[in-house]
Amino acid sequence: MQFVCQDRALPEILAWGEELSAIRHDIHRHPELGFETERTVGKIVGYLKDWGVDALDTDFVKGAVIGIINGNRPGRTVALRADMDALPMTDCSESQWTSTFEGRAHACGHDGHVTWLLGAARYLASHRDFPGRVVLVFQPAEEMGKGAKTLVEAGLLEKFEIAEIFGAHTEPLLPKGVFGFRVGPLQASADSFYLTVKGRGTHGGRPHLGVDPIPVGAQIVSALQTIVARKVDPIETAVLSICSFNSGRYETMNVIPHELTMSGTVRTFSPDVRNQIEETMRKMVETIAEANGCQAEFTYKRLIAAVINKEEQTRAGIAAATALLGEDHVRADMAPMMSSEDFSEYLERVPGAIMRVGIRDEAHTVSLHHQAFDFNDEVLPVASSVIVRIALSRLNALA
Repeated sequence: MQFVCQDRALPEILAWGEELSAIRHDIHRHPELGFETERTVGKIVGYLKDWGVDALDTDFVKGAVIGIINGNRPGRTVALRADMDALPMTDCSESQWTSTFEGRAHACGHDGHVTWLLGAARYLASHRDFPGRVVLVFQPAEEMGKGAKTLVEAGLLEKFEIAEIFGAHTEPLLPKGVFGFRVGPLQASADSFYLTVKGRGTHGGRPHLGVDPIPVGAQIVSALQTIVARKVDPIETAVLSICSFNSGRYETMNVIPHELTMSGTVRTFSPDVRNQIEETMRKMVETIAEANGCQAEFTYKRLIAAVINKEEQTRAGIAAATALLGEDHVRADMAPMMSSEDFSEYLERVPGAIMRVGIRDEAHTVSLHHQAFDFNDEVLPVASSVIVRIALSRLNALA
């Protein structure tokens, strides 16, 4: 296999390229969901033990692996995180290593994330001329938005005295071997909302004898669409999408239903805007329903906060990647994205940054969460190399 940036990746990691690809293919064949990652955990533990990682903890949080690599002198602790869970969807990538489980697929690149952190761990475990220690965080349940929060609430950051944390994510919008960074907001918060409008059903020819929830739901949809357009400061960025609208039965054309449901997502970067949207939605829904003789049940769930990369750590990552790869392989100011990432749970408590790793070429063009998505093995050695360089640069800076 022709690995990208072969002249720039760390030679030792480059020599493991085919082995890393085989590891990734095995993980891809056996995707696991949420916190139920027993097989993946077993594989990770086996590799880390073989490579001499000092300590492993698989009991801290179900489905997670925490590893420790000690340097040869005192110093601070830097954590490196990789998410490891798959998505509940069909794998249509048609690769030789396609999923062996119907309805499960590594369609977000987490199989690659686990593998590039394994490559970095192997190198660091065999080159310990650094101060402090590296904590490896193999995290489950990112797709559920619960994995990072569970680890944080269990005391991960305090127990291991983590000073800084770094992560990386696959990015098919970037050319393979290009690394994207951004100081400040990189990915949006992700909230969900669920609404039930209750009216009173009746015959379609006698609407005056009931309370039709459908036009009330339509009014609510129209009103909600004005929040971003007319109530949020236009300098700010927000998305409010209604993604389901259900009422009645298609084949029953003469019955006015008694209720309507809708649901959707809200994405923002600003906590103030997030608060404003939730409050405004609630008022609109309740008042419109009441004005039309309906009852409204509105639930707003805050799932994941926005990813806000800290300046010092992001610029350190840019510098480390540029020193290794050159400016032509580094995007220092990526445009922010409205997708979400629960890495934000760590960043709300300790300094850190997450970068995006480009995988795009002629064979890798589909988006994340697409049924035909497959990770690009050609970037594995260089991604592991960049992660190593970032970790070493920060450990030396903190010492």
